Amino acid sequence: MKSFLDKTEGLANSVSLFAANIAAIILLILVVLTCVDVVGRYFFTMPLTGAVELVRICMAGIIFFSFPIMFLKGDHIIVDLISFLKKGYFGWALALVILAISVGVAVMLGDRVYDYAIRALEDGDTTEYLAIPRYIVVGFITLSVFSAALMSLLRLVFMLRKPGIVEEGVL
Repeated sequence: MKSFLDKTEGLANSVSLFAANIAAIILLILVVLTCVDVVGRYFFTMPLTGAVELVRICMAGIIFFSFPIMFLKGDHIIVDLISFLKKGYFGWALALVILAISVGVAVMLGDRVYDYAIRALEDGDTTEYLAIPRYIVVGFITLSVFSAALMSLLRLVFMLRKPGIVEEGVL
């Protein structure tokens, strides 16, 4: 029988993969959007209205929907300047501290973005050209940042199960 943490890890993998697939779909939409805009602009002298605005929203979607899998799998950029600190219990403890800081920073960032989403909802803030309500976009960003914090917390818990073992991508 699988333990609770194993089931949680499977669920976290599924959720983070789902978010990564959404990011991939948004990337495909961005490619199609850019192609339509370029063809319309240069062959028909009729650019796509609000293309710049949609590109901004798509870029935000790609970045923030990639956060959960990046935080869970440790697929972020690592500059390996202190590789000698990665070994043994010292490296494991350092990795735990770094993961705890990551959780704290992600929660603080999510809180700030959540405040902005609420303010955008209350003010009725919309985008410049297409009048898309900003709280929708910022709400998805908030959800992604909080889920990234949860993934980082889960990774911290998974590391606590294996004392002295530093997984790749933490340090």
